[in-house]
Amino acid sequence: MLYRWTRRALPLLSVLILLGSAQSKNPPSNSKIGPVRELAGDPNDDAYMVMQISNIWSAMSNFGNYGDPNAPQTGLPSGQWPAGSGNDYVWEGRFWIASLVQGKKRVSHADYGDYEFHSSGPPVDPFFLGAGISIQDSRVTFDDLQPPNPNPNHYSLGLRIHQTALTWSMPDYDDFIAIQYQVVNTSANTLSNLYVAWVFDNDVATLDPLNPNIDDDVDYDGWDGTDSQTDEQDWVDPLDLDNDGQDGYDEWGIPYGWSNPDNPNYTESLKEPDGVYDEYQIYLDPNGPVILGQAGDWAGNPLYYHEADGTVVGDTLYLHGWLISRDMSIIYDGDDNAAPGNDTGERSLPVPCDGWTGGRLIYTPHAPYYTAPDDTLPRPFAHQWWNWNSDPGNDDEKFDYMAASHQASLGYHFIPNPREIGAPVFDYRWLTSTGPFTVAPGDTLRFVYALCLDQGLKGVRAAADQAMGAYYEGAMGYSPSNPGAPISGQNWVLPVPPPIPNLNYTGVNGGVSMAWDNHAEYELDPLLGYSDFEGYKIYRAAYAPSNWHLIYACDNLTDSLVYVVTTEGDTVNPRRAGDSAFVLIDLPDITHSFMDDGGNVLFEGLDTLLYDPDTLLWGAYDQPVNAVPYYYVLVAYDSYKPATPNSPEFMPQESSRSNYLKDPGSGAPMAVYPLTNYGEEENPDPSSGVFDDVQHVIVVPNPYRGTNLFEARYESVVKFMNLPPACKITILTLAGDIVRVLDHNSGTNEESWDLLSMNTQAVVSGLYIYVAETTSDKTIGKFVIAR
Repeated sequence: MLYRWTRRALPLLSVLILLGSAQSKNPPSNSKIGPVRELAGDPNDDAYMVMQISNIWSAMSNFGNYGDPNAPQTGLPSGQWPAGSGNDYVWEGRFWIASLVQGKKRVSHADYGDYEFHSSGPPVDPFFLGAGISIQDSRVTFDDLQPPNPNPNHYSLGLRIHQTALTWSMPDYDDFIAIQYQVVNTSANTLSNLYVAWVFDNDVATLDPLNPNIDDDVDYDGWDGTDSQTDEQDWVDPLDLDNDGQDGYDEWGIPYGWSNPDNPNYTESLKEPDGVYDEYQIYLDPNGPVILGQAGDWAGNPLYYHEADGTVVGDTLYLHGWLISRDMSIIYDGDDNAAPGNDTGERSLPVPCDGWTGGRLIYTPHAPYYTAPDDTLPRPFAHQWWNWNSDPGNDDEKFDYMAASHQASLGYHFIPNPREIGAPVFDYRWLTSTGPFTVAPGDTLRFVYALCLDQGLKGVRAAADQAMGAYYEGAMGYSPSNPGAPISGQNWVLPVPPPIPNLNYTGVNGGVSMAWDNHAEYELDPLLGYSDFEGYKIYRAAYAPSNWHLIYACDNLTDSLVYVVTTEGDTVNPRRAGDSAFVLIDLPDITHSFMDDGGNVLFEGLDTLLYDPDTLLWGAYDQPVNAVPYYYVLVAYDSYKPATPNSPEFMPQESSRSNYLKDPGSGAPMAVYPLTNYGEEENPDPSSGVFDDVQHVIVVPNPYRGTNLFEARYESVVKFMNLPPACKITILTLAGDIVRVLDHNSGTNEESWDLLSMNTQAVVSGLYIYVAETTSDKTIGKFVIAR
């Protein structure tokens, strides 16, 4: 989906569907640096596209910002995690570039209400969204040249930026958005002391009803020299090298050994040292050298997997690969000192704010400040942070933060956690910079950055490690010890699932009917050169398009056993307890075109196709309920490929869970309700969802809390369920004033109310009365609205 926004007198965003192509403009005659390209970006072409294939959904712009700072009012996701949850973690991300020009500090930036990058326009700006390097790429080109109405406070550096964002749907690669950059000096001047930076203001998170921003905390995970006193700790064992079933993290993904006030579960005795400083990724590669320990008794000694008794069994157990500084800035929900108790992560909420956001520098060219032997891999130049009261307001301040020379940097290149230097939780922004570089006219710099999101420090570290692993997967000629710039076709060489089937579905009596096409069965796998399609799986989710549960699977082979692999946490997980072997299952033969979930079941045996990992059998599953909103996806999955001398083992991959119904205008997820169409039964039976009176009426949800999970766009709606074919519903206040009258005559057993009064005004929080009545029957009930 593409969206254009326009700037008002105040910095508000107005979202419209982008119907036409961007229009190029002539550059202003007073461009301050040149000569430059003939085309200049036009703010009238500023627009968003929405990436929603991975487990992170986010608006991505063509003017150097990431996420929509006016979400959720605009309806666009903004670092939403998990996908479909409605819980946004990014207020706004920003791309900055700074350089010295004739001794002056100049910065081109994206900054809320003051954007200096703009789309370059066709034919330079493709503004592409679709399959490419990843399953869903977005490609844009923007520049910092002066638009037709120049900004007197903006000094153009003459830069053109080609940006490609990458996302995947596979569980091993779906918790990050990778962004590749080509920064081209189009001016006639050599740019010196050039820095590139990513600035993120992440508010954790929109479903936090109290303080979604001012209780945030910021940190850095990676090598930082001597800047922090709490780094170089060995508290966790992510690979469980000692084989004791423990990794040193609590159930919220925070290390037990972390004594920061944001960890209410600090327990010294539950530390799990493994010989590696926790800020380093253990990157395993059988072709790499033996990994040497960094911490404790393991320092300088080879690391190995332990058996249960802690003994070594041969050289084959030594770890091979590299240790990589994680180079990641982090923002998370901290303990709000103004709230009683420890509310880190808002763990008492129905949807906790336990996601941690991270920004990892995956690749940057070597810069002059790197020194051997300590700095052998590309690393950021600086990690800085400030709060909303200290935003750098001019180019000098922005440059100084990027160069780690700002007064507020306190002499640190990597400013420690606020708690360490006596600062409280607050509304923070992080800045990750790299440089300095010298860029001659026509030269290009390449960078790769990844926005990561997952539960706790454990999860966001795993997501960052996913991103680094994906970057070097299939890389030709280099590795983490020999880093190289992104080259088309030589990075991100990941197994590709079949294409996404086109799915449609609608509510039927007591269930949902689905139909789809079969193009996924014939398209070629780009890595293999042939179709490896295996079958289909149907997932269902209640209330929101997340927490999917497998309800059906089929394959294209008759009387053959196949592997069915699903995402961790799904109802189906075909591994025996304590066994690394996947379970072979004899699935039904492939179903083409359509089937029903519940109600009029068109496929025999649908209610016996849910796998039980305890009994290793397929058993009954829950039938859909008429009063519940549902989402459905149908995925295509490919075949299992065993390891060969020339290729590793590939488990089955499934297409993205993204073909649930969406609003055609906004792209917002649309729920489906199993419906009861009257006239299908001569003798109404309440157990079938057919009613001839108003004695079974319920209100869903009750109470209404303003941001219910099933409201993908924070719609204001409640539903009256279990209605007869026709009735009248009167809604009143406790004082007896009529708020709204609904005439139900839709021929179904439900009626929606948009929480607007007869005067089309939004109703306030409180207790309300409803009266449902027919000519011969009447009932009275209560429900609560808590906005």
